[in-house]
Amino acid sequence: MTLTDQLQNTPLKKKMENKIVAHVTHEFSKAGLTLPLPKFRDDMATYDEPAAAKMANRLRTGAMLFAQVLDERETT
Repeated sequence: MTLTDQLQNTPLKKKMENKIVAHVTHEFSKAGLTLPLPKFRDDMATYDEPAAAKMANRLRTGAMLFAQVLDERETT
């Protein structure tokens, strides 16, 4: 099973989403901003706050790109 496939696996996806929530919370706290509250839908954290949603989506994209690079490295 590739790393990309594993990121779609529910237990790993939940762990990744928890890390994303922790990172978003940390960054907002560090900036002295009001902490955004995530809502979980389909094992995915969503935010009403646009900046938090954008950050979470960028983190997800980065994780997927990193997994793809590692998958490609394994096949060569």
